[in-house]
Amino acid sequence: MIFDKTFLYRLAGAVLLAGAALLMFACQGVAVSNTATGQDSAPTPPPTPLPAVNTPRAGTPVLESTVTPEEETLTLTVWTVEAVSPMAGEEAARFFEQTVQDFELANPNIDVKVFLKKPTGKGGVLDFLRTSKKAAPAVLPDVVVMQATDLNQAFGERLIQPLDGKLDRSIVQDLLPASRRVGTVNEKLAGVPLGIEMEHTVYNTGVFTGTPIYWGHVLGKNTRYLFPAKGVNGLVNDVTLAQYFSAGGELVDQEGTPKIDDRALNAVLTFYEQARSNATIDLSSLEAGTTEELWPEYLAGRAGIAQLSVSQYLTDRGLLNSTQPSALPVEDAGKTPSGIMHAWVLTLVTDNIDRQDAALRLLETFLDTENNATWNEINKSIPVRDSSYQLLAGDDPYWLFLTEQLNTARPEPRFTGYDRVGRILQQAVEQVIGGEATAAEATNTAVDAFTQ
Repeated sequence: MIFDKTFLYRLAGAVLLAGAALLMFACQGVAVSNTATGQDSAPTPPPTPLPAVNTPRAGTPVLESTVTPEEETLTLTVWTVEAVSPMAGEEAARFFEQTVQDFELANPNIDVKVFLKKPTGKGGVLDFLRTSKKAAPAVLPDVVVMQATDLNQAFGERLIQPLDGKLDRSIVQDLLPASRRVGTVNEKLAGVPLGIEMEHTVYNTGVFTGTPIYWGHVLGKNTRYLFPAKGVNGLVNDVTLAQYFSAGGELVDQEGTPKIDDRALNAVLTFYEQARSNATIDLSSLEAGTTEELWPEYLAGRAGIAQLSVSQYLTDRGLLNSTQPSALPVEDAGKTPSGIMHAWVLTLVTDNIDRQDAALRLLETFLDTENNATWNEINKSIPVRDSSYQLLAGDDPYWLFLTEQLNTARPEPRFTGYDRVGRILQQAVEQVIGGEATAAEATNTAVDAFTQ
């Protein structure tokens, strides 16, 4: 494996130059070899043309070579992100490198070259795919690891290939339904997640004698409810989004047009307004963007119920003697709890049949049952294959609980226009929890902003 950890920022500027200049640029990146010396790998010189051979005179014996030429080496190019690379955490990095090395040993005529990219924004995976396809398609990778939220755009713009009928059928049939939902675009399998990350609720059994499954249960106790209401990058936080879905809200209509359901939004914001009035929710939630930021407050006994990531729960599970996991509280018995799933997904870029075969073998190596179980055990996340899931779950009741959560969980929204809708919803949350507006006022403001 050859690993290039440069982000190749200059490629974006070079797009303005001639296509030939771009191709020259793509070839001059410095690759860091995965060897003890760490020296750059020297490019293979082109084969020297054979000299012209005169036709032998009649009767002259002809010597035929018995040497069989070596099979040509194919180099697979992979664009990935830091979290799924040799630059990840120690265990994850070792696993990534070992998996690629095992693949190369099993396929001696294939080399893998890995390039690190930013996950989002200018110079990110999606940006580079778009830029390269237009100006320098020769530098496009064979495989890309990207955020699941980029799948719709990448697939819609034909930057990645559908995996239906290509990826090993035994793997596809073994995918959890939740994994299929994450990787599907327009009823096509556009990518396969490596693992699933999501959140759920935990509660102190010394505060709640029964599971707090309804909002009324949360409001009826003199305790704090902790969740990261700040959101990420200005978009609505996962808790509010899941509660909005649980209240019957949708963000697109049957034609796929963005929408805001004022009844569902008002129901969620009214819960927040009531929780704020009796100090169940306070401003500390607006200052937190992740569940990990609020977790010390819960561990210190300063809250009876909190939102927590699966990763953090699995990490600290041994410390939680009086804590039980539960689904996100919902409005009433007529509502179904939901959750929001996040993932890094494996995608296929090349449309060359021969290269596809090699690239698919690499994807299938990472999605091997034991490999997928190991990767998610390292990252404290949820495996995407049923066989891998069972390896980690065993007879542990927590994994049975996770199965129930996955059945109703949704991928993070990724439709065109979500950035605007997500920001409008987040602003409404901040107005209510911050005491700047009532639930009704914030709902009306959100609807007005959306319809403008």
